[in-house]
This record gives sequence, structure tokens and C-alpha cells, in this order.
Amino acid sequence: MDFIRGFCILLVIMDHTFFDLAFLFFRQWFPDGQGSGLLFWFSDLLRTGYFPWIVRDVIWGLAVFSFVFVSGISCSFSHSNLKRGLRLAAVAIALTLITLTVDRLMGKQDSYTIRFGILHMLSASILLYCGVRRFGPIPMIALGILAVAVGLFYSQQPLETSFQPLAILVHSTSGFRSADYFPLLPWFGYFLIGGALGPKLYSKRSTRFPAIGSHPWMRPIQFAGRHSLIVYVIHQPIVYGTLSVIGLIITVNS
Repeated sequence: MDFIRGFCILLVIMDHTFFDLAFLFFRQWFPDGQGSGLLFWFSDLLRTGYFPWIVRDVIWGLAVFSFVFVSGISCSFSHSNLKRGLRLAAVAIALTLITLTVDRLMGKQDSYTIRFGILHMLSASILLYCGVRRFGPIPMIALGILAVAVGLFYSQQPLETSFQPLAILVHSTSGFRSADYFPLLPWFGYFLIGGALGPKLYSKRSTRFPAIGSHPWMRPIQFAGRHSLIVYVIHQPIVYGTLSVIGLIITVNS
């Protein structure tokens, strides 16, 4: 469980870093779209080759699905999902305020602000799980499948509305903007199915693959999985800081 969660969060961090390189910092470093050197070549390759690549979309989807599904299973191990959900909600709100401040300081509008990202979705999912878990696994799985179906439908055909708060629920035409965006549907559905299966899969609350976890090379990934919230929260400031320093070096040398 820790390994899967850690592997997925590291893939997400890699993808976020590539996005920053391909779009946010590429425009700052090479405003006319022209340049030379390894950094220009790699950033341009990400922008024109990696992100339009269907394989990237498939791997990204599988990584995020696995992370959300395993997060649902992990509810079986928590002593208080209510407290865990509230703590995560506090972190998500703080992240919104920080990214909003960054936008204001940089004179941007909705470039960095995260209004309903993966942390918001996960915190809301945990709190909703606290309310529906009493229904039992079969109704929870049925509700999860319904949530996935509705969410996938509106991801292909956005809900026609100008009421922005509905974008928290499903993809819509409301003009809602979030630098990181995960509507509750379909993602809460995947989370809920994991939450319903968790007590059955881990009734003894012990790993189902004890031999696999003994390999030394897996320990850093397992560490990232056990501390996925901290790793996720701190990775963007580190990435932004590192790329900003690179940008200063480019400016000085140009």
C-alpha cells in the first residue's frame, strides 16, 4: 500500500515538474518561443511531445486512479477518518490561500491558484466517506460506480451552467479555474469503491505482500507513500524555487 501510494505520488510530482517546465517557466525563459541549449530543447520536447502523447495521458490516469483508490482503502487503517479529513481540509484551504497569494504577488490571474485540487477532493471524499460507510460495502460500491459514471459523462460533455460552485462536483461550462483540478465526480467514486473494499482486503490490517516490502530499493518509495501529504505539499515550493533559480541564472547569462 505504501509502495503503491509512494510510486503514484512520485509520478504525479514528476508530471507537475514537467508541466512547470513545459508551460509556466518555458514562457518566462523563452517568451518568443525561440532558444537553444539543452534546457530549451527539453522544455520544448515536453510541451510539444510529452503532453500531447496519449501514453502520458494513460499513465497519468492510472497513477492518479491508483492513488485515489488506495487512499480509499487506507480509510480502513485510520482511527478517526473525521479528524483526518478535517486536517486535510485545513491543509487544502491553506494551499488555496498560498497559491492565491502567489498569483497576486506575481500579478497573475488564475495561473497558480488551486481552488479545488487533489487535496480538496481527498479531504471532501474522506468526510463524505464518514457519512456513507454505515450503509455497508454493497451500497457504497453501487454509489461509487454511479459517481464514476456521472463524472465520466460530464468530463466528456460538461454541465451547461454558469454557477461556478457546481464545478466542484463535475466538469462544467461555468468558467471555474483551478491550477490543479479534481472534481468530486468521478474521483469520489474511485475513492468510495476503495473504501468499501478496504475492510475486506485488509481485515487483519497487515500487508498482503510481506516479501515484496523487504527490498531496500523500495524503502524510499514506501517512505514517500507513508508521508504522501507532506511530500505532495512541499514538492511544489521546492520545484518552483529550483526552477526560479535556474531562471535567474539564464537571465544573468543572457
